[in-house]
Amino acid sequence: MSGDLRISDISAGYRGRPVVRNLTLQPIAAGETVALVGPNAAGKSTLLRALAGLLPATGSVTLDGRELIGLPLAERARLVSYMPQALPEGVALTVLETVIGALQASPTGERTASSEEAAARAVKVLERIGIAHLAMEPIDRLSGGQRQLCGLAQALVRSPRLLLLDEPTSALDLAFALRVLKLVRALAEEDSMTAILVLHDLQAAAKAADRVVVLAHGDVAAEGPPGEAITPGLLADVWQVSARVDRCERGAIRIMVDDIV
Repeated sequence: MSGDLRISDISAGYRGRPVVRNLTLQPIAAGETVALVGPNAAGKSTLLRALAGLLPATGSVTLDGRELIGLPLAERARLVSYMPQALPEGVALTVLETVIGALQASPTGERTASSEEAAARAVKVLERIGIAHLAMEPIDRLSGGQRQLCGLAQALVRSPRLLLLDEPTSALDLAFALRVLKLVRALAEEDSMTAILVLHDLQAAAKAADRVVVLAHGDVAAEGPPGEAITPGLLADVWQVSARVDRCERGAIRIMVDDIV
């Protein structure tokens, strides 16, 4: 199928210590949002960084039929955008300046026609995300939720085919977390972009993603629609908790943890 992401036999780690081992996922369609979940040290962020090209990896990752492993950074940057857990502190720039900078500093080998064009693209992204009113605000004065939305704008300004977000809702209050997750899923569908998010909140993952991938010890413990992947047996095996999984009156998945196994 054209327009999909295929991850096959991926291995990655740090300083000779393997974390993700021979991992293969089902093909991920364009427009699909996938949540990577699992306990600490399961390999979630390692896999995401390997997909972004920030860690050496072996195996195969193809996007629209094009192999990403071994692809020069400039070529990969045209297709893939990565948002870390938090933006750097102490940045004395406005929101608009940081988004323009993300566009112009990207190692794609391409330059915008003019500074005016770069500014126009940045403003358009800020408008889509709903934070155009913050364009001239210094980034170091933003709230945590506003900074996450600014980081999302930086990741989206190059119109990537694959968007990788590492814990985009960490330290956010409920309203901002829900806003970020709904926004990412909507943008993925609108732009036929694949989005992969590392999340710790299983309830949020079940609500925000088309598919959930559960990692444990660097391998896939479960994969599929949230209602199929998240089960009491899985929670006992992977998280060592006794839990109930059902659906509320609105049809949303509900997870109730009762005790430690």
